[in-house]
Amino acid sequence: MQIGKNKHFYFSFPIPLYIFQELLDSTLDLLKFAGLFVSNKPNSDSYSSFTVYTAKELVQMIIDLCDSSSEFEPYDFVDVTTDKVRISIKIR
Repeated sequence: MQIGKNKHFYFSFPIPLYIFQELLDSTLDLLKFAGLFVSNKPNSDSYSSFTVYTAKELVQMIIDLCDSSSEFEPYDFVDVTTDKVRISIKIR
């Protein structure tokens, strides 16, 4: 990521895709277990409608996305460049 004309900020966190998938699988298992102890409906007093079940479905969608992306060759997932910022996510 490059911010401004002369300032560079690099954030690289290389992690093998299979390790990330295992982490997501473990997270999904924990969310399924937590779902046994919480209500299916969001709390009416709460400002947010985000529940454990919503998080579980979000993690499942990310797992499905990773499964579909790992079937193919490496590619650029996101590559956005503006005047001051460049964001790039590469799947290898």
